[in-house]
Amino acid sequence: MFKIYRRSRSPDIPTPDKIYPASLALLGQGYALWRPEPHITGEPQIGDVGYVSEGAFVRLFNINNTTPEHQVSFWDTQFEIVPTLPPNVFRIDQRHDSIGPGPFCSHGVQEKETRGSISV
Repeated sequence: MFKIYRRSRSPDIPTPDKIYPASLALLGQGYALWRPEPHITGEPQIGDVGYVSEGAFVRLFNINNTTPEHQVSFWDTQFEIVPTLPPNVFRIDQRHDSIGPGPFCSHGVQEKETRGSISV
């Protein structure tokens, strides 16, 4: 009566957590989570950085750590939080069209063009 789903380790067989988001992405509806309930790292917030594992979003950190709800305290901190950089540390490259039109490839790579037609 009911088909029991067993997770396959074969990469060739699509799993529901891959089929569902792919189907909605084709419709332009964004990336859907198969398991939308929050991970033990907390509810998703704007600015979260993380990854999707078996259909669930896992938070690693948040780019905005000014408020307690944005801070992720589940993971051990491996680095020291430093103050923001002073202005004008990074300069914008003002060159226009630094990569010219046409193919851009390594030395030794050749571009070949072929045309043909057939009439019956």
